[in-house]
Formats: sequence, structure tokens, C-alpha cells
Amino acid sequence: IAAMLFWEPMLRREDENINDKSGSIPTAKASQITPRDAQLGHANGGDSNRAALVDNGAARRMKWKKREEELQAFIGKLPEHRDYRVGFEDGKFAFVDAKNIILAKAKVKLLMSYNLVKKSVVGGWENPSVSREVAGCEVKHIPRANVEQKDVGDIAYKIAEASRVDYVYKAVNKANWVFLGLSSLTLTSGKERVQYNSTTSWLEVVVVILARLRKVIMMKQAPPIAIAKAYHDAGLLFQQQAKTAFRGNGNAVTMLNMGGTILAGIADELKAWAVDRRRAHNQDHVKSILERLLKFEQAAILSGRKKA
Repeated sequence: IAAMLFWEPMLRREDENINDKSGSIPTAKASQITPRDAQLGHANGGDSNRAALVDNGAARRMKWKKREEELQAFIGKLPEHRDYRVGFEDGKFAFVDAKNIILAKAKVKLLMSYNLVKKSVVGGWENPSVSREVAGCEVKHIPRANVEQKDVGDIAYKIAEASRVDYVYKAVNKANWVFLGLSSLTLTSGKERVQYNSTTSWLEVVVVILARLRKVIMMKQAPPIAIAKAYHDAGLLFQQQAKTAFRGNGNAVTMLNMGGTILAGIADELKAWAVDRRRAHNQDHVKSILERLLKFEQAAILSGRKKA
């Protein structure tokens, strides 16, 4: 499970332009991330020459450029003032108007994310906060570290083809690029209001991540080192979000850093499971961990309500 997890707050608009070097995929100014500006491509799962395209970057880029033009024609039918919404719990994506009325909708998968500072790639399937159903298909042997911006597009395309999505939507902020796979994109009647948002509160981040960590600790078939890493990575996520998406909220910063410290401590304890498997899934230890998670969650909820 990768250390850098993706959360929707990281897609909040910023006023800083990103210097893009990703080859054929120019990046829009982050404060203008709309369907028109976000970069999109297409992967046709039924292509008979799929295997050849996987290894032929030039042909793949040409193919996705053609699909991008097709998509631009589609979204050209939408009103000029539009935005997008993402819901990973049920795998939904939508283009909406200023009143949150759905203009077009699609199924969504988290393909991958790219950290501009660390030059690292994290596949959507490695994200414990996203279910397997809405994560991109795992692709073996893709570059993970020291990845240059010009090479990121081809990696996203490979994952998209393996995931059999129709389009790739690239969203950016100051530190990350996030690639979303879209399928079954269709226009709507314009009468439905979106029920999911492209932003998440810090308290939602805490509650959802802790819920998944509870499931992880109960997975007896999971390798102990993977469980320890899940807690370690979640702790890093909390601290990362405190420094980025929620840095302007003093209460959120305090609670997220506290949670990060707690999860890091639990991760260190869980490493002993990997060293001595006889200690793995000790009922008393599991109970202690669950109690600490609950105590922190209750403190976070109480703190969030007081500041609301």
C-alpha cells in the first residue's frame, strides 16, 4: 500500500500555474480546472492490437489524441460555466452547472497519482481509501520513483487501457497530478442534482480512513507487513493533508497531526507482527488498536462539532 494516498481535497483549485512537461499532455492553470481544461484521452478495451499499443508509445499517444478531440466535441455541447464532481464511494463522476445540476455523468476509476515534488507514481489499486471496484487495474513493472513529467502520460495511458476506461481526466494542484478514468460518459436531462462532491472535509477524511483501517486490522489473510504499512501510510496522509489541503484550518491541522502520530505509533507496533508471526493478530493487541482508533475518532468528531 503506497505512502501517498489520494483524497479529493487535493483537487481544490489553486491560483498557481503548474509547469507541465508531460509531453503531449499540456496542463491547464490549476485555478481553471474544468472539463475544457483538464486533459483527456481514450482507451478502447476492444482493440485487437492492444498488446502492440502497450509497447508503442507513439501509436498510443496518437490514439488518445484522436479520442481527446472526440471528447472535446462532446463537452462542447455543455454550458461554458461548468465544473465536475467525483464520488469514489459509488464510482460516480459528473459535469455540473453552477447550481450543481448534472449535465453529463460517467463511471469513474482512480487510475494513478503523480507527486511533482517526489517524482513518484502511485497506482489507484494501491490506495486503501478506494475500493477495488473504483481503482484502476494493476499494471506490473510501471516506474514508481524518479519519474519525469514527460513520462507520466504514457504510464497513465497504460493503466487506462488495462482498466478499460474510455477517457482519462487529469486534475492538478500544486503538488500532485491525479488521473481519473471515465467510462460511459453520457448527457443527462438536466433535472438531477448531484449528490456527491469534489471536496471532502478533514473530518470525513478521518472517519473514512479509520473505517478502512479497522477492516485492514481484521484481515487475517493480509501479510503483517502490509497491515503495518497501511497504518504507516495513513499516518503520512493525515500529516500531508495537514500541510496541504487543510493548512488554513488550525483545528484540522492539530487533529490530523495528532492522528498521524497515533497511526505511526501503531504501525511501529505492527511491524513486530512481521518479525514474529506468532504475535500476528493477537486478540488483545487488536482490541487495543481498535480502542485507540475509536478514541481518536471520537475526539476528532467532538472537535469538529465544536468548531462547526
